[in-house]
Amino acid sequence: MQLSKKLLLAIGLLSSFISPNSRADTALSWNLARDMYLMTEQSPAGSPWSFMQNKTTVNASANYTLLPTFNMECSAKPSTCWRDDATGAYVASVKQNFTFTGSGTSFVFKQGDVATHPGANSQSIIRWASPVSGNINVLGRINDLHNACGDGVGWSLNLGDTVLQSGSLANGGSATFMLNSVAVTPTSSLYLVIDRKSTNACDATSLDMLITR
Repeated sequence: MQLSKKLLLAIGLLSSFISPNSRADTALSWNLARDMYLMTEQSPAGSPWSFMQNKTTVNASANYTLLPTFNMECSAKPSTCWRDDATGAYVASVKQNFTFTGSGTSFVFKQGDVATHPGANSQSIIRWASPVSGNINVLGRINDLHNACGDGVGWSLNLGDTVLQSGSLANGGSATFMLNSVAVTPTSSLYLVIDRKSTNACDATSLDMLITR
């Protein structure tokens, strides 16, 4: 029993010296909603997630840029927010339930959800930069929350500039995506792209993504 305690102590001390990148290399899963909920800064060390937009008409990763502003309280709502005030694009992690009312309807932003909105002239984008080599599985969902106006959203899941799956949601529509055995290396990036279609009016969207290996 004494030897076991010493061994456990040694393992604990060793693990305290493992860098965030090393932990990322050995992680078995990456949960967008969980990981965002815990973030307290724009780009947490060791996190593979980043939040972007595309202000051009060409959907290519070379045109993606980081959302420039980070706030622990987004527009006085209980959420952590990455946004661009100039375009209106944002990605947010909802900290507690709150109800939006306007444009002829109301709906609830739910605690723990990830919410996004493309800009007036930009797509909103979630990026996962792979810290590992091997095959991954990807599971996700997309829900158009604001069903009273606008024309819904388009979406695509891209590995680099290769579209793996894509779709178009009508107002109030939803979709799921699932891929197995996607080959990645530490130079690979997955992008979940939300597009405004012809207008970004009423394009509030909830989404999630789980990556496992």
